[in-house]
Amino acid sequence: MEQHMYARFINKLSHNRLLMHVLFWAAVTLFFCFVFNRGESSWITIGNSLGFLPGHMIFVYTLNYFLVPRYVLKGKFMTACLGLIVVLAMALLYLRIADVYILHYSGYRRLWVLENFPRSIFALFSVGWIAVSIKLIKHWYLEKEVQQRLEKEKLIVELQLLKSQLHPHFLFNTLNSLYSLTLERSQQAPQLVLKLASLLRYILYECNEPYTPLEKEIENIRNYIELEQSRFAERLDISLSFTGDIAGRTIAPLLLLPFIENSIKHGVSEQLDTSWISLHLHVENDVLTFKLINSRDEQPPADPQGLGLRNVQRRLHLLYPGLHTLKLTPEEDSYMVFLTIVFPAQTHPQTLPKSANHAVQMSYS
Repeated sequence: MEQHMYARFINKLSHNRLLMHVLFWAAVTLFFCFVFNRGESSWITIGNSLGFLPGHMIFVYTLNYFLVPRYVLKGKFMTACLGLIVVLAMALLYLRIADVYILHYSGYRRLWVLENFPRSIFALFSVGWIAVSIKLIKHWYLEKEVQQRLEKEKLIVELQLLKSQLHPHFLFNTLNSLYSLTLERSQQAPQLVLKLASLLRYILYECNEPYTPLEKEIENIRNYIELEQSRFAERLDISLSFTGDIAGRTIAPLLLLPFIENSIKHGVSEQLDTSWISLHLHVENDVLTFKLINSRDEQPPADPQGLGLRNVQRRLHLLYPGLHTLKLTPEEDSYMVFLTIVFPAQTHPQTLPKSANHAVQMSYS
């Protein structure tokens, strides 16, 4: 939050470049008045400081707008050092001319090199160092802001890509289930078509938002399970439980469905005998707990996760960084998915969530 505040402040100053430069040189003039005051009146001291100011401007602007961007930031340090010597000589030459012929500050003295030369170099490098530091800090903040914006845009594009991969994969399996029923001329087919239409409407229109009501996600989980239940009939025993503070919660769309799809595709559909699925979803104290266990053959499939499950893992990392735990536990005759998601406090986000202090834990036991 503070970094964004600083970035906005720097952006505002960047749009008022003239004011920013005037304020900087006014501060430099006051600095000279306090450091190099020889007991004259304030107006004389200010006048002398203003007389020496062009020399410092030559030094500062050459550093900031020529040497640093063209050579220092590009790693050409030898050229930058040579340029620094040249611009330092030019600035010192002006300071000497102003000292003798304009301000008559110290007059023409052979000992000027010993008396004022070191002090002039100190003043030039002090102001130059401050100016370059301000320039580099501003550059760093603006670059960081651009990088954050690019990362956010990349995140949105990646999430859209993952969802585009998920939709055809999910629909392919669902249509296969419906196709089996139409071949059998089942009387359940019309009702199942309505449920599939509801799922399509959910995917096409409601999944475009970053978050959807948890109740809606649960409704579509029920629709999907009923579609699969009609295909497996008595071969599939399903136990569902949705409890806790569900109302008013939001969740990323299609985040839970792939786990159920995976349990059927790589668990139930691989078994010849009666199979079972146990699903329990509970919300309490801003924490969603999702526990899914399905039966499977003793010999696990070559790819027990599949494309849909790998995508949902990636989405969890992108959408809930530091706000979720996921454990996938394969046993000899079962497979368990245990997922917890911490809902952001107070409000339900409408944009991509930021990282929190919760540690991400993933276990593949």
